[in-house]
Amino acid sequence: MMRKLFCTAIAAMALQSVNAEDLSFAYEGDAQKRQRLEGIQNSTKPPALKLSKWGNSKSLNLKKLKGKIVVLDFWATWCGPCISSIPHNNEIFEKYKDDVVFIGICHPQGSDKMKKVIKDKGIKYPVAIDKKGDTSKAYKVNGYPDYYIFDKTGKLVVADCSNSKVEKVLEQLLKK
Repeated sequence: MMRKLFCTAIAAMALQSVNAEDLSFAYEGDAQKRQRLEGIQNSTKPPALKLSKWGNSKSLNLKKLKGKIVVLDFWATWCGPCISSIPHNNEIFEKYKDDVVFIGICHPQGSDKMKKVIKDKGIKYPVAIDKKGDTSKAYKVNGYPDYYIFDKTGKLVVADCSNSKVEKVLEQLLKK
């Protein structure tokens, strides 16, 4: 009887740890490279978005987006992988738009082409220019594209998400 109770308790703890929000599978980079993200990873008070010239949306504010999952996509008009990711980003936006807010944050260099890229590539989600690069600096972006994901409480749960894991993180967060 005691052994059965012990096994049940161990199984419950294991299940709890699996259900606990461990999104580290989606982290990009090794521990040393991720040290730059200390202070923002798991933050409930993330840096403000200092963006301008919004496309496909009015100005958005992280504080007002609580209750939704938020994905920030740091991208650039001159970045081949960024441009290649637009169709998949559109798919994610369309698939989860009732629960997820997807925001493209355009690098200042080449941002004069942002409206043309929106039109030519059919970007459906909100995009804006990081005019002075302040938002990218605050989020410690180190490459493009770079994805940052917030849960519904406004907590930054994945800073610098592996590009191929964005949708898997969303699926896990939506289960909550």
